Amino acid sequence: MAEKEQGFRKMLEKSIVENIRIEHPVVLKGQYETAYALLKDALDTGITPCLVGPPGVGKSLLARKVAEDTSRSFHEVFFDENVTPSRLIGSFDPALVVRNGRNVASFEPGPLIRAMVEGGLFVAHELNRATEFCQNSLISPLEERHYHLFPLGLIKAQESFAFVATQNPIETSGTYRLSRVLVDRIGCWIRLTYPTRETELEILRENTPAFSLPVSTLEKIYDIIRETRETSSLEIPASPRSGIYLTRLVNKYHQRFEDDNRAIRFFAPSVLGKEMKVREEGKTVAKVIEEILDRRLG
Repeated sequence: MAEKEQGFRKMLEKSIVENIRIEHPVVLKGQYETAYALLKDALDTGITPCLVGPPGVGKSLLARKVAEDTSRSFHEVFFDENVTPSRLIGSFDPALVVRNGRNVASFEPGPLIRAMVEGGLFVAHELNRATEFCQNSLISPLEERHYHLFPLGLIKAQESFAFVATQNPIETSGTYRLSRVLVDRIGCWIRLTYPTRETELEILRENTPAFSLPVSTLEKIYDIIRETRETSSLEIPASPRSGIYLTRLVNKYHQRFEDDNRAIRFFAPSVLGKEMKVREEGKTVAKVIEEILDRRLG
């Protein structure tokens, strides 16, 4: 058992990298080019920005690209009602406290403290899903750029420390309104919507390894994705991220099927249904997808 544990630890050590690079191409066109420039400009002037937009439009990817391009370490937390301040700040290891006392050696820093100490970029994903109690724990790092951690004292952020928030539209279920105190400390609101047809087609193509599909098939996939956004019975439609997954599957396995339409029909329900949500009573996600596929593919 000890040998297996050591073997696993060696594999883990080889897998650890200092900075994870962006895996997928970022298409900096249209709204994305503008948002990227605004993000960098806000951070360069010490202003906290917030990216606002529906799920899957590339908010996280833009923040990660800014971190990479500015040589900052990258730290992130995905908020919901279960995230507590200790998840962000860190906590004392009880076993180490018994051995060493409550000091730096016994403290396990959370991602926010790590970002402050390293001068990295901290991304608060879906900040408007955090409780007000958790939101308020961010005020001191944003305003004074420090955090008082008892009994260690005041932890000051490095000059290059940066904070980026993202949030879904307020009408999305499961969201809260940001507290007025926190809103006052966010100085740049960058709004993203679903990309234009031309941009999204390029996103689908660029994010599909060894892309080899006919243009007509790619356009069918896009048209299916777009129609979910135009369907009134859906509260949450399919995102560009779902479009990427569907394109990848069809691109790799379409030769299994008689034609590309059958490949799309096979993969679409499983891929698109994962994030879609209906608002109309009596409708189901599966039924909506089936109706859209029938209209688009015959």
